[in-house]
Amino acid sequence: MTRPLEVKVASLLLVGAALAFVGLGVARGDSGALTFPLLLGVIGVLAGASVFAGKFATPVLVFAGLAAVAHAAIALSPVPLWIRIGSGVLAAAHVYAAVLVLTRPARVFMGKVTGDQS
Repeated sequence: MTRPLEVKVASLLLVGAALAFVGLGVARGDSGALTFPLLLGVIGVLAGASVFAGKFATPVLVFAGLAAVAHAAIALSPVPLWIRIGSGVLAAAHVYAAVLVLTRPARVFMGKVTGDQS
């Protein structure tokens, strides 16, 4: 079965957001503030690979929800404006990835629902 576009985009968003968050952590220049971005980045890459492989939809949704909340908290915290804007965009990317994983083509691909029920 070929991967639907929703699965490809969700996987790309999760991996891209993970790499972007690690990039934000590195650009901040504080080595002490790099632990959380690295941890979330590794889990994000694993979640993106999981979506691409068509496995483990529920943990990916939990991760995307928690990552969106974490990014929203960062966006509302007293950090430089460019980090707040970046975290806001990353929060939106995680929410959109979760929505894409919940679409019917992605759920059929992951085996959560049966095929064509028109």
